[in-house]
Amino acid sequence: MGWLQTQRLRKEFDVNFEWLGYELWPDELEWPEPGPPPVPSKRPPLLSRFEFLLVADGAELPGVERPKRMRTHNAHEAVEYAKTQNRADEMVEALYRALWEHGKEINKPAVIAEVASPIVSDLDQLRKAIEERRFREKIVGFDIPAYETGVYNVPTFFIGGKLYAEQPYANLKKAIRSL
Repeated sequence: MGWLQTQRLRKEFDVNFEWLGYELWPDELEWPEPGPPPVPSKRPPLLSRFEFLLVADGAELPGVERPKRMRTHNAHEAVEYAKTQNRADEMVEALYRALWEHGKEINKPAVIAEVASPIVSDLDQLRKAIEERRFREKIVGFDIPAYETGVYNVPTFFIGGKLYAEQPYANLKKAIRSL
C-alpha cells in the first residue's frame, strides 16, 4: 500500500522518497502462536485497519494467495544493495509487485534474484551482500529498535518532521501541502 501511495504523491507533488527498511519479523522475534478461531456471533464484521485504508484510497488487492508468515530481511538487504546503484525505487516496486500481485515469497534469494535481474548490474554481488547481511545495520527491526525511532506501524511516512503511520492518501497529501 505504501508503494502505491508514494507513486501518487510523486506524480502530484514531484517529491522523492528515501526507503528505510523496517523488518517486521526479524530472526530474533518469535512468531506469535495463532489464537483460537473467533467465536461466531451476530456482530457484523468490521474492516481491519488495512482493509479500511484500502477502501479510503480506492485500492484493491489482487486476488492471489500471499505467504502467511514471512521474514523480510533479505528483501531489505536487496533494497539497500539497489541503493548503491541508485535503483532503490525500482527494487521496491519489483518486490512490491512480486509479493502483492504475484504472491511470491520475497525473502527467498531465488525470488529476489528473479525480480532483481533487470534492476541490478551484478546478481552475484547482490547474492553475496544478502548472504553476508552486508547492510544489516541499516535495517531497523521490530519491536524495540523500531519503536525507538517512533515507528510502530508500516508504512510510516516521515513528512516535515512528523510521522504518519498507516494513513490514507488524503492525509499524506495534506501533510505534504502543509510544508
